[in-house]
This record gives sequence, C-alpha cells and structure tokens, in this order.
Amino acid sequence: MQLDTQTTRKPGPRRLFFDLSSILGYEIHLVVYGWQAKQPLNWLSHNRTAVIAQGSFLQAPGLPVFTLKDKEGSGLAEQIPLEVARVARFMPAIDFELCQACAVSDAALQLARDAPLLFILLVEFARKNSSSTYQFEDLLGLKRTDILERMGLPGSPSLARLIRRIALSPLLPWELEDVTEALGKPEFLALLRHHPRLHLNHLRFLLRLQHRIDPCMLNLIDGHSSAQDINWVCRMIRDTRNLARGNEDVLTGVTSKQSLQDLHDKLVERFNRDHGKDPAAYRALLSERLKAEHGDYPPTPLPAIDGIEPLSSWLDLLEEGALMHHCVGSYDNHVADGHVFIYRMVQPERLTISLEKKSDEWIVGEVRGYCNASPSAGALEIVRRWVEF
Repeated sequence: MQLDTQTTRKPGPRRLFFDLSSILGYEIHLVVYGWQAKQPLNWLSHNRTAVIAQGSFLQAPGLPVFTLKDKEGSGLAEQIPLEVARVARFMPAIDFELCQACAVSDAALQLARDAPLLFILLVEFARKNSSSTYQFEDLLGLKRTDILERMGLPGSPSLARLIRRIALSPLLPWELEDVTEALGKPEFLALLRHHPRLHLNHLRFLLRLQHRIDPCMLNLIDGHSSAQDINWVCRMIRDTRNLARGNEDVLTGVTSKQSLQDLHDKLVERFNRDHGKDPAAYRALLSERLKAEHGDYPPTPLPAIDGIEPLSSWLDLLEEGALMHHCVGSYDNHVADGHVFIYRMVQPERLTISLEKKSDEWIVGEVRGYCNASPSAGALEIVRRWVEF
C-alpha cells in the first residue's frame, strides 16, 4: 500500500512516531495515534515509501505500550491515563489492546475501573472474535450477567459480584483460559463466594490443587503468595492426604501454613514410626500389601547414572521414607498410577528425587534431603542435567 504523506508529517500528541529500525535490523517506522486522537492507538508501520502493516481496534503492533519511545525518550505510555495503565499492567501481553478498549467509551472505562478481571476477560473475548469497536460497544451495553453468558460463563448475579471482588496481580497469557475454567466450576465458586479477601491467587490455587478442600483453607493463600508458595501449599495438602490414607477430614480446621506443616510432620512421624520391636519386618509386610493392591513396582522411566539410582520395589519406597524421615513412602498411589517415579541420590549428597510425568515427558518434581531439607544448588544442577539429557 502506498504511503500517504500526511501520515509521516510532524508528530504531535495525536500522532506519535517510533523508529524501530535499530531494533529489527531493517528500516521500519511505527506511527501510533495518540490517546487524544479520534481513533486512539490505531497504528501503521512503513518504510518511508510504503505501508508495511496497519492495525485497528484490538490489534497491537507486536510491542508492549511501555516499550514504545521516540528519539527524545518520550513514550506512548506517558499519554495513557493512570487508571487505564493500572488495568493494562495486569495483562502485559495485551496491554495495547486493553488501552484501546478503555478508550472506546466511558462505559468501557467504568467497567475497567469497577471490575478489572471482567473487563480483561471481555477484551480477550472480543479480540479472539475480531470484534469491531461498534460490536465491543454493544457488549458493553449488556448487563454484566449477559456479558458472562456471552463469554460462556454462568450468567448469575452472584458470579458477577464475585468477579468484581477478585483482586488482581499480573496475568500470564495462558492464564486467561485457566481463569475462565475456574470461574465455570460450581465447586470452586461455592468455596470462593464467602471468602472475604478474594485474590486471583485463590483461582490459581484451586486450579493447581484440583481437589475438595475446607473453605477455611483459602486462608493459606493471599495476594502476596508467589507461584512457589502456591505449589508448596498444594504439595503439602497432597502429601498430608496421602499420609492420612483417604481420610478426607484430616485437613479440616487447617487455616495457616504452620498448622499445615505441623499436621504434615505429625503424620510423617506416625507413618514412618517404628512398629513394635521389628519395624523392618512391619515394612516388609506393608510392602506385600502394596504389591497385592497395586501389582508389581513400575519399570524405571530414566536410566540410572553414577550417584542416582531408581527405587525398584514397594519395600524400597517405604524404606526411603523411613530412612529420610519424609513422606515419600506414602506416594504408592502416584507411583502405581504412573504419574510419579522415585529415585535416590547417593552422591554427592543423599537426596530423594521425585519425577513427575507431564504430557508424556518426565520432569523434576521434588528433590528433598533428610527431613525435607533443601538440596544444594550443585546437586540440583546434577539432577536437572540428568533429566534433560
């Protein structure tokens, strides 16, 4: 397409120019219409003689808003109102589209301000459906319950209120589908509905755990919980349930990480406790019961290397837990199902290694020392290289 000379005239608040040539390695310039323009954040790219590409509503130039700066260091982000930028920061992967959507109307800005998660989900829905500005305005004119139904979620007032209460932290691109899945699960909504301080992390937690919990256990997660924190809580809940051998009520009343840790440690001690005068004989008897329940111990998924060897029997599994004073002896169901396999490291340090099967590949699950002590960085690197080799 031939370039209109009006497009490349002197920049101003309604039209911003960005030279991307040094970044991309060939001549290319980006023209973005500013926040005060008739069509905010519409854009086109050119090479001074012809238009290379152009975008309209909910089409980004492939660069986040905050990265676009001109030769003088002025950026597009400086034009974006603070309340709009605040919403856009929750979803950096589509921050350009979120800013465009906020500029559509006062109704768009009001929804973004009042229910940012619903707004983000709606923008993603409109983006995937290649909605025009007019179609997006029609969506904004609907009741929030109708918006939910359009997106395939339950169109209930209670869900609309719940979504409004969910505090946010930055989302990764693939998490939007996970969030939509979580909001469509009645069992999740029943847990979340009465929690006083809802956060996106609670959805992440429930999706990661995928198991019934007591509502008070939502207190284990808050807005400051990292992905590592959430994984730790899920692992401790899973392990505690394993140790309780099917007692679904064992976690009732757990409301803090410390109480969860204390319960877990108590059950580990009970599981690995010396039984009578001959604990080795007891574990041998228990291993026979596991064989009768699960069949033969599964084959080794990865070959051994110097210093790392597989457990090869149900008795090995029980002995490993007793020796290392942790709960791996209770992993029999996961091992039998083929989801987990256990190895031991004997050098350079003594560790228990669990591998987990994800999408037909084995990845490192947990690496723990005596009493669940953390491994050294060097030992972790050995494990990582072994699994990735």
